[in-house]
Amino acid sequence: MNIDFELLKQECSVLKADRVAVIDVEKIVFRQELRDMCKSNVCGKYGTNWACPPGIGELEEVKIRAEEYAKALVIQTVYQLEDSFDFEGMLESKKEHKKVLEKIFNRIKEIYPEIDKMALSAGGCEYCEKCTYLENQPCRFPDQLIAPIEGYGIDVTALANTSGIPYNNGPNTVSYMSAVLFK
Repeated sequence: MNIDFELLKQECSVLKADRVAVIDVEKIVFRQELRDMCKSNVCGKYGTNWACPPGIGELEEVKIRAEEYAKALVIQTVYQLEDSFDFEGMLESKKEHKKVLEKIFNRIKEIYPEIDKMALSAGGCEYCEKCTYLENQPCRFPDQLIAPIEGYGIDVTALANTSGIPYNNGPNTVSYMSAVLFK
């Protein structure tokens, strides 16, 4: 793997990532209890698309899939909220975070088209208005599919700690984390 991670960190900053780090994928912590939380379907995405459980497979399957990669570019964005109960601001910030990750992932594809990579973001895939998962058909845009980091059972708090990125960024803020994995 011949990737200039310093260049990628600079690109991420230009594209509005607040913090970026590079870690070995083997240091990522996977937890079944995080996957189990998906079943409670708080976000409304469980069983509705190819990027979320159960469509992406069981924890052991996604863990094996992720561990085929060597390095992870960990990306965090931080947003200011009106107050700690600004739920609307949290949802809007999550949308903004996903846009930032999409721009970063597309830029990485431009720079390194030949390298196998996979993006994981905060929250489920929303590329299509209605996913083919519901019709038992294959994904229409597998190259655009971005699975949720939580759906992979990744402990985001541990990921932040391993990456040297603060998980909590102060009062009245919300932070989102994503990762791009490289083979």
